[in-house]
Amino acid sequence: MLSRFLTILSVGVVATLISASAGSGPLSAQELGSFPTKAHPLLADAKNKRVLIYVEVNPKNHGNSNPHWCVVFQGGKLKDKAILQAFCSPQEFHDALLQIGARPGNNLTLRSSGEVIEGDELAVTVTQPGLAKNLGLADIVDDSSGKGIRIRFGGNRQRASEENTGCITCLESCPIGITSNAAYPAIGSFKRLVSPNSQFKLKNDKIPLQGGLILIYSLKSN
Repeated sequence: MLSRFLTILSVGVVATLISASAGSGPLSAQELGSFPTKAHPLLADAKNKRVLIYVEVNPKNHGNSNPHWCVVFQGGKLKDKAILQAFCSPQEFHDALLQIGARPGNNLTLRSSGEVIEGDELAVTVTQPGLAKNLGLADIVDDSSGKGIRIRFGGNRQRASEENTGCITCLESCPIGITSNAAYPAIGSFKRLVSPNSQFKLKNDKIPLQGGLILIYSLKSN
C-alpha cells in the first residue's frame, strides 16, 4: 500500500534533510533517523521537491557489469540484474515524484529505438553514514562509454505495472523504467545484447558494500 511507504516529511524533518544534504560531510546517526529505512523505504519531501529511497547493493550482481539496470525493486522480475535493489515499488516511486511536482515524459513505447527519454530532469545524490561526502550517481557507477548520466522522469507507470520488471532507474532511455538516463537512447533487447550503448558497473571503492544507501532524487530547475 502506498500509505505504508509514502510519508510526508514534517517541517522539522525537512530542516534536518536540508542541513544534511547541503554539506559534504557524512551523515550522523541522528540525521539518518530522518531518512528512509528498509522497513519504510520511501520519503517524499514536497516542499523541497525531492524523493528519497532506501536501497542496497545487489549481492547477486556485485562485481558484474550490465548495459541497462541501475535500481530495481526487489519484488520485480529483473531484480537480479540490478546494481542496486530498492524496497519501494516503481508505482510508489512514480507517485512520489508526481507528489513533489515532477512531470513525466511518457514519450517512449516498447518499439522505440534511437529516441531519448523526456520528462523533468532529476539530480540523484547518494549518501550513507561513513561516506566522506555525498556522491552523485555517476560517482558510484562506472560508465564504459563515458557519456554520463542524466536522469529524467520518464513516467511509464502503467507499463511498469504490466511488465513487472521492477525498474526504478535505468541507465539508458527506457519505456518501462520510472526514471532513466537521457544520455543514451532507447534500443531493443537484441541490439543491447550485441551492441550495447554502454556497460555500467558499481565502483566498489566508492561506497560501503554492506548496509543501506539513500538515493535522493531532487527535481532540477528547468
